Amino acid sequence: MYVLDTDHCIELLRDNPKIVLKFRSLHKDTVLYTTIITIAELLYGAYRLPNPQERLKEVDAFQEDIDVLGLDLAAARVYGRLKSELAQKGEILTDNDLFIASIVSSRGLVLVTHNSQHYKRIIGLKLEDWVK
Repeated sequence: MYVLDTDHCIELLRDNPKIVLKFRSLHKDTVLYTTIITIAELLYGAYRLPNPQERLKEVDAFQEDIDVLGLDLAAARVYGRLKSELAQKGEILTDNDLFIASIVSSRGLVLVTHNSQHYKRIIGLKLEDWVK
């Protein structure tokens, strides 16, 4: 099971041929998720546009077609641990990226992202990039 990071959601909304092809090649039982953090980032991007209405409709339709994972206590615990571990190493990861990684990690899922550099510091987090 896969969790799409914000960059892959954007590419899917733009009908990027690589993402669309990968999406179509998945087994019919494959479940795709995204996170509430990603939905918030997509909404933020829409509201930054001069005329956000069309993009807001796209985001609304997208979130109806995909399961959206929220932040729960298990993910919050992972977040606290990971943020502490990174701080002890002097490394920083934005809170949004850390929340996404925590949601994915706490459920043992695979994060689909083009931002591997951001996430590779998190030991045990499974990553795939469908844009490459």
